[in-house]
Amino acid sequence: MTDTFGVDDALEHIERLRHGETLTTERASAVLGLHRTGRLADYQLSSWLATIAARGLRFTETVALTRAYLGPARRGARIRRSGRTVVDKHSTGGIGDKTTLVVVPLVAALGVRVCKLSGRGLGIAGGTIDKLESVPGLRLEFTEAELAARLAADDVVIGSFSGELVPGDTATYDLRSVSGCVRSAPLIAASIVSKKVAVDADAVVFDVRYGAGSLVPDHGTARRLAGLLVRLGGEFGLRCRAVLSDGSVPLGRAVGNAAEVDEAVEFLRGIGDRGLAAECEALAVQMVRVAEPDEPEGRIRERLRSAVDSGAALSMFVRMLTAQGGDTGPVLDGGGYCRPGARTAVLARGAGWVTDVSALGIGRAALKLGAGKVFADDVIDPHAGIRLTRHLGERVAEGDVLAEVFHRDGLDSGEAVELVAGAVRVGPRENCRVPREPEPVSEADVHTDGTGVVHV
Repeated sequence: MTDTFGVDDALEHIERLRHGETLTTERASAVLGLHRTGRLADYQLSSWLATIAARGLRFTETVALTRAYLGPARRGARIRRSGRTVVDKHSTGGIGDKTTLVVVPLVAALGVRVCKLSGRGLGIAGGTIDKLESVPGLRLEFTEAELAARLAADDVVIGSFSGELVPGDTATYDLRSVSGCVRSAPLIAASIVSKKVAVDADAVVFDVRYGAGSLVPDHGTARRLAGLLVRLGGEFGLRCRAVLSDGSVPLGRAVGNAAEVDEAVEFLRGIGDRGLAAECEALAVQMVRVAEPDEPEGRIRERLRSAVDSGAALSMFVRMLTAQGGDTGPVLDGGGYCRPGARTAVLARGAGWVTDVSALGIGRAALKLGAGKVFADDVIDPHAGIRLTRHLGERVAEGDVLAEVFHRDGLDSGEAVELVAGAVRVGPRENCRVPREPEPVSEADVHTDGTGVVHV
């Protein structure tokens, strides 16, 4: 169809799609093919994405879109690897979400093979690749053959998806961010699952974060999206589980790219924020369970804690960076990767306890500092960010430093400082909010009502 399908056909298809025409793999592939060859402009592809986001897709259409994202050579067919199970994980994103940087080496230290294909930030949430690009020399983009070779050599790899691996998702990923389509469940699911199929993972754990500052606004929507991801992954032969996590407060204390890498290293040294520890453990447990289903959960938790206490998890992180060409000096000497030109303190304007920390407010402040993108051609400052010195439930005296703002020398940080000051709320102890604990979702929790709509 691609050879005879032209721009006029694509525009007519968008119009018909808007009025209920079923999306097929052939139609989606034709639209993506036009864009890939330069015959369909970014704004026209954005119109197609916006139509999907506004109309929504049935489950069968989401399967079709996922196959189109994979490209004509794959169409959902997977090349099975022999040997041990290959596990992947994916987060829908949130402020301060550096779980991949922790759980990938942690789970690999237990002997589980982990191949993690990551993306860049969408909206105000930073992406794992943006964070890892703050590590000098680290190679992140691999062809399919290189990914397989890297995994065979070291049993662990984190990379970005190249156009060869998932051509359709490569074409649409950034456009979703700049065209108001970030929160579309079918687009989220097709993007995530296509990358997992592309790297031939056997099993995947999805971290679905919800709340202000996350892609998913509330708990109920998160459960539905988790169900969609688990079922869609199963359609392509993946063993899937999901974890629902409260993203209304920043995860951990660091927000920003190099700053989050440094916090992940601290965690692997055994110095971890409580909230970050709870979520990383929940995800790591599920990743080991899909690889070793007969292992008791209590025993998995013991092994994970032992891997941190013994230094095995940190050693795996260093090994992974070394294998991919990254500079490990800042890990080994303790100096860290985050070296901003300037730091500005945010002071408490009253006494009490930190009753809430708005992830949305902190995320907006990080954007002002240059830690993320507002426009597609924006350049990210890897050293920009925020470090919370007081977090939820901690006592504060007037004048205490609530946070440090990292920025380049000469940047007016006043607006970001005000956003942080407004985000870290101080009041009576009894007003402290309590985030919900991470919740696992498995295939057994997902069913349909016969209409193609997923329920959890």
